[in-house]
Amino acid sequence: MDLDPQLREFLEKSNMLDGTEDGSGLPIQQLRQGFEGPYKNRKSTVPVNSIADKTIPGPDGNQISIRIYQPADAKPRRQGLPVLVYFHGGCFCMGSIAAYDDLCRNIGYLSAYIVISVEYRLAPEHKFPAGHLDCYAATNWAYTNATSFGGDAAQLAVGGDSAGGCLAAAVCMMARDMKGPKIALQVLLYPMMQPTAHYESKSLEGFGAMLPVLSKKMCEVSYERLVQHPDEQKSELIDVNHAPTFKNLPPAYVVIAEYDILRDEGEYFAARLSKNNVLTRAKRYGGTVHGFIHFSSLAEIRCSVRALEDIAIAMRQAVKEEKEPWDLRSYFIVVVVVVSFLAVKLYHYYQTGNAL
Repeated sequence: MDLDPQLREFLEKSNMLDGTEDGSGLPIQQLRQGFEGPYKNRKSTVPVNSIADKTIPGPDGNQISIRIYQPADAKPRRQGLPVLVYFHGGCFCMGSIAAYDDLCRNIGYLSAYIVISVEYRLAPEHKFPAGHLDCYAATNWAYTNATSFGGDAAQLAVGGDSAGGCLAAAVCMMARDMKGPKIALQVLLYPMMQPTAHYESKSLEGFGAMLPVLSKKMCEVSYERLVQHPDEQKSELIDVNHAPTFKNLPPAYVVIAEYDILRDEGEYFAARLSKNNVLTRAKRYGGTVHGFIHFSSLAEIRCSVRALEDIAIAMRQAVKEEKEPWDLRSYFIVVVVVVSFLAVKLYHYYQTGNAL
């Protein structure tokens, strides 16, 4: 399948198809400025009920900034709304709450979830496992404090794109192994699931040197920035695909882009979950590239909108339906039925002398 026409037009206008610079050789601050630039000072038109910026305690005495999105037009639930804790992408070294404002608004509005966007610590200033621990701490905070912001701790999901997808999957493993929050769903968008220098795949070989947005070299540099020592790349929290076990992990919805060097590792992750009896759905979007959903914040791209709608459907389907509470009228009807039944039995007893 050819590249989606609307997506191609956007990439051409953004100079992402010339193949001259993948960003891997740029200084980190320049790289971050380039990542943030298109989203800076952009005013989203996606409706929200409210937005709250907070800081919560981090795992190392640090403070973690989060942004809580209350969705517009969401049907109230007695136990609170479901919650998605979201970790932005950016190769572990870029990205921010601000750059993902529109995307988080969209996910919340379409899914009727409260979305919590997390500003975790970035490499190379903060080496592994700093960012991972921040994400786990934020998830634990959301679980413990759900009622304070109208959320339902029993309907807690985690999600992220690219590096954020790796972080979300790692948080699920940490929660399982540390007997932490019970996570109901993991939503992973074209996730980074294994260090590119250690493995090969058809998508990595086919797209690694020529595809826009994300190159093999950029991935390799990002993993190098993430760790203090090369051996740390073997940690199951980084090399997620080769973790010892996938058993007892939450259900997953995995978005795959056709022309993405991470395509095969995302599909491998989904397949391994399924083999371990984890309810999993992976959907590959034809004609798309890495990051295509995030581009919906910058341009009207139908394939991006369709993917967002599919994600929202999967999230809604994961929410357990609330049973309607019994009101006083219901109790009264039950009492009348029971009393009437006993009255008939007593009448029959006295008329016939038979035992109840």
